[in-house]
Amino acid sequence: MIRVHFWHQVPDGFPSPDVYFLPGYGRAASVSDPGEWVLIEAFDGAWQVPLILRTLADGTMDAISPYGYSGVYASLSLSSAQIQEAWSSTINRLQQLGVVSVLLRHSPLVPQAPHLPGQRSIISGHPTRVLELIDDESAWSGMEGRCRTSIRKALKNGYTADVKQATGKDLAPNGDFRSLYEATMKRRAAAPLYFFSDSYYSKLLDGLGSGLLIAEVRDREGCAVSATLLMVHAERLHYHLSGSAVDDARMGSNNLMLWTATQFGVAQGLRQFHLGGGVGPHDDLFKFKRSFGGQELEYGVSGLIIDPDVYQAQARARAKLCAITTDRLMATNYFPAYRGGTVRV
Repeated sequence: MIRVHFWHQVPDGFPSPDVYFLPGYGRAASVSDPGEWVLIEAFDGAWQVPLILRTLADGTMDAISPYGYSGVYASLSLSSAQIQEAWSSTINRLQQLGVVSVLLRHSPLVPQAPHLPGQRSIISGHPTRVLELIDDESAWSGMEGRCRTSIRKALKNGYTADVKQATGKDLAPNGDFRSLYEATMKRRAAAPLYFFSDSYYSKLLDGLGSGLLIAEVRDREGCAVSATLLMVHAERLHYHLSGSAVDDARMGSNNLMLWTATQFGVAQGLRQFHLGGGVGPHDDLFKFKRSFGGQELEYGVSGLIIDPDVYQAQARARAKLCAITTDRLMATNYFPAYRGGTVRV
């Protein structure tokens, strides 16, 4: 019943509940989080678990959901007995693959399987924003007043914006998008995981094709001052990676960019525009996204130990490297524990 597809084995036309389940997205994600992308599925796609398998030093493996929002999709068409059967088969298959633990990034946008007993909550209640796309008028009136003011300010000062299909030129090193995005991440002292390689961008473009878009804002001189990658799948638009120049952002360029993307989604007949959340639950990035209105959803991250004995052995070895006790390492709630701590050199 359960099937495991590697990225090149997923049948053409296989139904995906969202962009984060696509092999093209997963292959790109496995560049920044090195490993091999697989899709565990059952019931003709009504059950789907995309994972990146990562090999550990001793030859065993652990797994992680691709960066973004996927988790364990369980269609509403499945009965509780079918979900229980799919969970059991998934765990058995992971054991056969030699997987020690799984870190799951859950989606608030597609139905998720109920947690198993012993499944550990790592992050819960983290807010994310989604706009229901009906028409321009309702989208405009749904914004906070300060957001509308910023859009008017940008337009008054000669900024223009558009949405187009992304090209290799857009994603090239030192191109407009990459320059704006990477400068923004450096300014925010972002973690290394938010910096992506040339290979990541090329594989993302190859994998998503016409589903990868870019929204840009340019000033009076035609210079790009804000840019964001967007991903479209079925009736949903996703805000992915974004960057901007500081002075232009203060003039409302980012507000104009997302407003233009919202108008694009309406014009294309899309149903939702998922803006995502912030780095922290209620940081400035989240507040900016919240100013566009919409609905607040919550996503979470959970950990599942597949092989408790190997997990404990890995944790003990890691604690020794970090010159701390195993109990202290486990108490940090970092998952998996054997990837936590700081090695003493």
